[in-house]
Amino acid sequence: MVELGIHAEAIRKLGYGVAALSYDSPAALAHFAKRKQLSIPLLSDPDSKVIDAFGIRNETIKSGFAKGVPHPGLFLIDASGKVEAKYFEEDYRERITVSSILTGRFGERAAPAGAAVDRARIRVTPSASATVVRGGQHIRLSLDLMLGRGLHAYAPGAPEEFITVTWKLADSPSWKSAAPQWPRPEKGKLYGYDEPIPNYSGLFRATREITIASQQVLAKESPSGELQITGEFRYQACNDRVCFPPETVPVTWKLIVEGHDRERLPKELQRPGF
Repeated sequence: MVELGIHAEAIRKLGYGVAALSYDSPAALAHFAKRKQLSIPLLSDPDSKVIDAFGIRNETIKSGFAKGVPHPGLFLIDASGKVEAKYFEEDYRERITVSSILTGRFGERAAPAGAAVDRARIRVTPSASATVVRGGQHIRLSLDLMLGRGLHAYAPGAPEEFITVTWKLADSPSWKSAAPQWPRPEKGKLYGYDEPIPNYSGLFRATREITIASQQVLAKESPSGELQITGEFRYQACNDRVCFPPETVPVTWKLIVEGHDRERLPKELQRPGF
């Protein structure tokens, strides 16, 4: 809910309204909104009727205070009430972040998350949908890539004899990574080939989603509170006459690890069985 409030204005600029739904009572939600200084509508569904209507109840919880709780996630709903997209996790310990959706689905600009690397033929700039993270969150890393004037690099999907762009991340218990997503390439004719060859020129951006490990793992792996994610970008720059030797560029993202909110509701506002 807090992150939804932080990004509410950006969501509204895209033409959507913003609201959060919970099985908590109106009094509990009012207490939470005041403590977190939230101004977005917090909707109460204490009997989980709306939760059941959307089919998002966590059915593994059969009793206790958490009975009726939904799986965590978000819906995108258009003006007619049609669900455009939904983002949900079966594992309650993982959370899809609003910032990742904004950068991944809508192309919103990500925040700088490390030093730009300048080479003779390219500039590589790392960014992230969030630079302050918690265990279990899904965030999106980005690479903004600026090739020099008159240069191009071959995109995935080019014939195997071409050296295409690649982006690798180091293995770590602190995160797991999805495959990179590349933008739509240009198509250029090349002597000796019947089909146009996919390539990039100028400025282009690659993104990939990562899932941050649990808070316990982060405490062990990043006791200082700073999470460094390392990787490398490989490419070969070419112009109309020659291809230069392929080059591997090391890149580092620096994120701050934030603790989970452990403050409990006052006893009189807690659900029965808490």
